[in-house]
Amino acid sequence: MTKIDFYITNINTLDDYWNFACRLTEKAFRKQCDVYLHTANEEHMAAVDKLLWTFRPNSFLPHSSEISSEIGSEISSENSGKESEDNSKNGDAASATGEILVACSGDPRDHHDVLVNLTEQTPECFSRFTRVAEVVMGTDEAKAKSRQRYKYYRDRGYPLEVHNL
Repeated sequence: MTKIDFYITNINTLDDYWNFACRLTEKAFRKQCDVYLHTANEEHMAAVDKLLWTFRPNSFLPHSSEISSEIGSEISSENSGKESEDNSKNGDAASATGEILVACSGDPRDHHDVLVNLTEQTPECFSRFTRVAEVVMGTDEAKAKSRQRYKYYRDRGYPLEVHNL
């Protein structure tokens, strides 16, 4: 059965919210998990896509998205040789076997390990994953919507854990 983790943050900006999601994704990826980052729309998907290439100064998280952004592709091709060499020496994220997908359609393709939900709705595909990470911003509105998702999961018997950060 899918395990649901709620990460209740004090974050109030989208940039910080997405940065936290990238760090959470990196942690799962280093454990060789496939990760599906579910975003609300194409604009958010492009922002997360770009951030996965740049959120760490000396490394990146290799990933794909439903619609490849030009920025991500440019950075990837500029850094791929150097980063791959650096990462293989350091055992960094690029040497792991997991895959990362950023999407907004709700189609996780072949990903089944970790779903990072960056929307205010419960994704229809959530039950096919081993784990779901519900990342919650620190605003009252975001917390209220997360309570609705929490009740939805609880009422259906899913194991829940809350992390107040």
